[in-house]
Amino acid sequence: MKILHAASEVYPLISTGGLSSVVGALPVALNRSKDIQASVIIPYYSDLKNNSSEVEWLSPQKTFVGEPFGLARTEVSGVPVFLVAKDEYFHRNGIYGPEADSSWDDNAARFAFFSRAVASLTAIDGFVPDIIHCHDWQTSLVPVYLREVDTATVLTIHNLQFQGRFPHSDFASTMLPETLYNIDGLEFWGDWNSMKGGVVFADRITTVSPTYAKEIISPEYGCDLDGLLREYSNKLTGILNGIDPVLWNPATDKKITRNYCTGNMGGKTDCKSSLCQELGIQPSNDAPLIGMVTRLTSQKGIDLVIEGMEMLMEMNFSLVILGTGDLWAERALLKAAGNYPRRVSVTIAFDDVLARRVFSGADVFLMPSVFEPCGLGQMMAMRYGTVPLVRSVGGLSDSVTSSTGFLFSGGYDEFIDALKALLETWENRRRWAWQRRRCMKVDFSWDNRVNDYREVYKQALGGMNK
Repeated sequence: MKILHAASEVYPLISTGGLSSVVGALPVALNRSKDIQASVIIPYYSDLKNNSSEVEWLSPQKTFVGEPFGLARTEVSGVPVFLVAKDEYFHRNGIYGPEADSSWDDNAARFAFFSRAVASLTAIDGFVPDIIHCHDWQTSLVPVYLREVDTATVLTIHNLQFQGRFPHSDFASTMLPETLYNIDGLEFWGDWNSMKGGVVFADRITTVSPTYAKEIISPEYGCDLDGLLREYSNKLTGILNGIDPVLWNPATDKKITRNYCTGNMGGKTDCKSSLCQELGIQPSNDAPLIGMVTRLTSQKGIDLVIEGMEMLMEMNFSLVILGTGDLWAERALLKAAGNYPRRVSVTIAFDDVLARRVFSGADVFLMPSVFEPCGLGQMMAMRYGTVPLVRSVGGLSDSVTSSTGFLFSGGYDEFIDALKALLETWENRRRWAWQRRRCMKVDFSWDNRVNDYREVYKQALGGMNK
């Protein structure tokens, strides 16, 4: 089977978060199997042009409605990555908007064009895809464009909160017939919805954890698409995301202070000391250091952290936070860092190197998300022997157990109870060391997910929707 992964970003070429990590790692694992050949296609952004990647230009292309575009090829970890070039849409700073928390006014047209370009490429540099695997709303129109074509499609929903919903006035930019603007097509409460189109017309739908697959067909987590997803639940499968065990490995990671492994954990102590020194935290072997690498939004439970800051300090925790997000959250956390010098550090940035130093140097990884489709941070942290404390939702409940971490349901009171239980384990150093080793031994490799995707691909080729 030949699989073309269509996405808006891929790690490490261009990245804003977990989506790029999946698109960067899953094709690598698929290509290790004997019966699957995977490639990736993304837009050719200015930010990508400005990095050091060398590209090979292929023959100029046209969409099925005659729009010209350029096509280039590069390679990441042995996986061919094709780049769709159209200066009108992608020659600008920023992927989705000029700032991290903003959106371009023409995003409907930009990603509709990208989807048309993907749907038009029946063969790319000798690669003829059997299946186009689309990721999130930015490529959700690909199954719509291919609704009467033999090429099979799979849509992965990484976060249902982001659906590509636009006003009816933007529907013309899709170049789809107006007959698809109806309740059975893309119409959505007077707007149109890219994700809805993908759900209706894709041959198979996956999402990024089994629990999230159950959650999104409920009104609580369905983001107004729960009824549609229940209707098409026969083609919905939840597959837990993975991580690259080579990329995230404390025994070989050159970006952390000192390497370590389950048989020799001395390096983790040095990583903690170095992180504290770097960020101005008073180091202590008698108190846990909590780390967070996250978007600073309500979805990620930042409200709960801010509410519980005084209690965290009373319980003798120190806290290191790395991330960017909503301005109100950034300001509140920076204020807390000012109120508790040498106890709280907040870095407003997207920094891969510092993230690794947090994963390796912290004792505890906090992820109190209100909802979490999968989450990768807890898996990366566990790989580095940093014990997770998470809210029991979505992929967090699928990846963290009572033997590897601490889970809570509910709000503030349950959160504090989980912190108390963690401290009890911390004080029993033998038990803490055992739990830390259990974390490091969990295998989150993408290789464990290949069979699940192979089955989904076989079902898609069976033409369940066409």
